[in-house]
Amino acid sequence: MQAHETWFTLTEDGAVTDWTRTATEATGIAASDAEELSAGQLLGRLLGPDADCAFTLEAGRDAQDGRIHVRAALRRAEDTLGSIFEQSVAGLEIYDLNLRVLRSNPAALAIRGLPADQVLHRPVADLGPDLPLAPLLDQVITGCLPALSRELRGRDSEGGARTYHVTAYLLHGVCQEPVGIATVIHDVTERARTQAAAELLALARGKIGTTLDATRTAQELAAVAVRDFADVASVDLLDAVLRGDEPPEPPVDADVPLRRAAFEGTEQMRSVYAVGEPSRFVYPTPYTQVLADLAPRLVDPHATPSDWLMHDGARAGELQRAGIHSMIITPLSVHGRVLGLACFYRGPRHPEPFTTDDVPLAAELGNNAAIHIENARRYVREHTLAITLQRSLLPRVLPTVSAVSTCHFHLPGVGQALWFDLVELSSARIGIVIGRIPDQGLAAAATVGRFRTAVSTLAVLDLPPDELLVHLDDAAQRIAREGASSQSSGAAHAWCQYAVYDPVDGHLTLASAGWPPPLITPADGVTPDSLERIVGPPLGNHASYECVHVPLASESLLTFYSPSLLGTFPQADRRFSRLREISERPANDPKAVCDAIVYSLLREPPADGVALLAVRTHRLARDQVAAWRFPPEPSAVADCRHKVRGQLESWGLDSHAFTAETVASELVTNVIRHAGGAATVRLIRDQSLTLEVSDEASTAPHLRHARIQDEDGRGLLIVAALTDRWGTRYTEEGKTVWTEEPLP
Repeated sequence: MQAHETWFTLTEDGAVTDWTRTATEATGIAASDAEELSAGQLLGRLLGPDADCAFTLEAGRDAQDGRIHVRAALRRAEDTLGSIFEQSVAGLEIYDLNLRVLRSNPAALAIRGLPADQVLHRPVADLGPDLPLAPLLDQVITGCLPALSRELRGRDSEGGARTYHVTAYLLHGVCQEPVGIATVIHDVTERARTQAAAELLALARGKIGTTLDATRTAQELAAVAVRDFADVASVDLLDAVLRGDEPPEPPVDADVPLRRAAFEGTEQMRSVYAVGEPSRFVYPTPYTQVLADLAPRLVDPHATPSDWLMHDGARAGELQRAGIHSMIITPLSVHGRVLGLACFYRGPRHPEPFTTDDVPLAAELGNNAAIHIENARRYVREHTLAITLQRSLLPRVLPTVSAVSTCHFHLPGVGQALWFDLVELSSARIGIVIGRIPDQGLAAAATVGRFRTAVSTLAVLDLPPDELLVHLDDAAQRIAREGASSQSSGAAHAWCQYAVYDPVDGHLTLASAGWPPPLITPADGVTPDSLERIVGPPLGNHASYECVHVPLASESLLTFYSPSLLGTFPQADRRFSRLREISERPANDPKAVCDAIVYSLLREPPADGVALLAVRTHRLARDQVAAWRFPPEPSAVADCRHKVRGQLESWGLDSHAFTAETVASELVTNVIRHAGGAATVRLIRDQSLTLEVSDEASTAPHLRHARIQDEDGRGLLIVAALTDRWGTRYTEEGKTVWTEEPLP
């Protein structure tokens, strides 16, 4: 074509004539179409697609007939633009207003996977769904939008999923009327995949590992995977991991038990094993290979099915029935130790199979979950050790005593450590303690042990409940200081209640450090006054405490309980009423009371645990106790010996008479010599024989070793040698020295 070849002719009235073949080849406009256009319309059609760098046209008037001949004056400019159009790495296409393709560069044809003769002059909607441009172009035309950008999902010639970023421009003529549409198409599949992977991993970081529960974490992994990565996901964990045991190193033997922890997917594929059931992977299969070398695998289950699916008929059937066409198996491991494996399957919902690019993403999902599963395993291990330690520090069997019959229920939980105990005291009395530490783990269990030891040690000193709590408050402060200095867990506060029951007079004495008072169901129906006033602050607050004395009829019921049994407001009031109702049932033994409370109030175990202690009180019979009061006279010693021997003979305890009368005479002599005033002697026959000598002095007797030349000072030494144990108990009226001898 010559540089100044005439394309067409315009008459003086603007009609188009003499449309040449060259013009048709250059513009794509047929002669019949062009000659129906006015000059303005034609120029708009010519200039519209390249309006920013338009054709430079040269017009010359014919002197004979007045026609204007229009030629391409700057053909080289058009050639330059054509070169840009043809060589652009972005897909470029131009359409008329009927959405027929007028031009399509090689990049666009490559995206479509079609030759030019199957694309040009055809409606874009007829070119198939692999590049779905028609809806976008319709929006541009109907909305008269100057430009519109969208990301479109399509497929390449091999059926693989592709993502395209398409910008559509509305082209205008010289009179600003729409004349066509141009599109710029970029294949952004890799960028979209990278972004989708980043979004999936971000979602995984936010959704996986929300709890310290390995099973819950596995379920979260499966739920995240099936959102937009897989049709089906399953997670299997080693049984040892779920128990908190140390995970093994690879290779994992085929007989090592695993358990199906999670399964998410479509209805078309059923889990071979139900969630929670043991799962088994036949050897050799890709599953066992992953457990052996911890390397993820991309598997096409249809490539060579005879290689491994023939060994696992159950899975082969499910994979085929669900239309699974590709799968990735990735290990769940931390520090080279095996926790389990995760399997991702694609089927009808994701027609495009997994590729090698998806394997690192699947492995990253597995690694993210594995870290949280390992944290959950460590938590289970520590929690199990703490519970084991805590249980070992609690009494497995409460002591059997005449003063009370008991039954307890203890359920460990998280967030607090509960403890309780019964302490055998002097003179057939019993100490009852219940409390909690607001902490968990091994440190909390150790702290419980320290508190329980402290209570037992202070209790056998016969301290009244209020004084015992004051000393325990000091211990709580010391434990808190030690915990702060060592940067370890130390309970800054603790809650506790301590009570002492005397079966001789039927009195209950108790004090509380932040613990609710027990429910008292008296056998005589006389309900004691409210005990709420005795509730003092928790231990560790430098506080003092108050005692309350409650006379109890024999066979009264005491129900000690942790606040967690009642829950929180508003259900606490309703549950407390139910608790009182159960406790007030007549003729209920402690075991029946405990069972009824558990059945009624613990439909679901509370997360923070619960402690319950039911105590039925008993009174000693009158013939089990004998008491005398002797004046401060030397002759009272012989009278005391005589009465003690006579009482023991009446009880049939002649073999204990010599020891008892010797001890009584020594103690009464000490009262006469050192304390002054009358001496009260009391014998208590229970599981052991208790002898008490009381006076009104507060001086403390102490054991010393007399020298050879000393005439006295051997009394308490003799008492200690003849009895099983002895001690001193102080009261408001004075003191009591007591001794015990075991009875057969």
